[in-house]
Amino acid sequence: MFNVLWNILLGIVGGIISSVIVSRVFFIQGEYQQQTKFVDGIIRKLATIRAYLSVCKSVFEVSYDEDIRIEKEMKDKGYRCEMEYYAAHKDKNWISFKDLLDKFKSTLLKVVETAEDEIANSNVTDKYLAEILCDISNYLHDISSTKELNFSALNRFEKSERLIFEKYDKSKRISGKQLLKLVVKDKVMIVLYILLCLIIAATVFSFALGI
Repeated sequence: MFNVLWNILLGIVGGIISSVIVSRVFFIQGEYQQQTKFVDGIIRKLATIRAYLSVCKSVFEVSYDEDIRIEKEMKDKGYRCEMEYYAAHKDKNWISFKDLLDKFKSTLLKVVETAEDEIANSNVTDKYLAEILCDISNYLHDISSTKELNFSALNRFEKSERLIFEKYDKSKRISGKQLLKLVVKDKVMIVLYILLCLIIAATVFSFALGI
């Protein structure tokens, strides 16, 4: 009778612990997915920032080409200064590249500020994801603190952005391993593993002694 009751008790306790382990695994998985989802959202903002920076670079390139064309025409037609050149082309609808860049930069900085605020209020505990957010924070700070957009700054931004996206792509590839590490190293899970092992050992021991 005792043997039966003992086995029932072990079965009940083992079942409870097993269900707790399963619940804990789902909890850890849910938390990890929330963190990856948050990083995904920040990466989407980086894609928007990249688009604005790309447009700014295009404006610089067009402006540079236009300056060269104007300079060549001034030499060919003997204009002594830019005022003479513009006076000779009053019919053209001139676009101020500086004003255009200022508008793009203003919108860009708003996106940067939003991303910085979200990261500052985030609670990402995964080490690798936290490293990515740290790199992104440094990248955003570099953009917001740059007083003048130029080719040198844009090339620097592109390099930083490329490294971030490479690290982000790697995080997607190793997400399964990262989740497994979280499950294995979780303190609650370690306690549950020990309890489950003790129950298995007690069951084997009771059968060996014929209790």
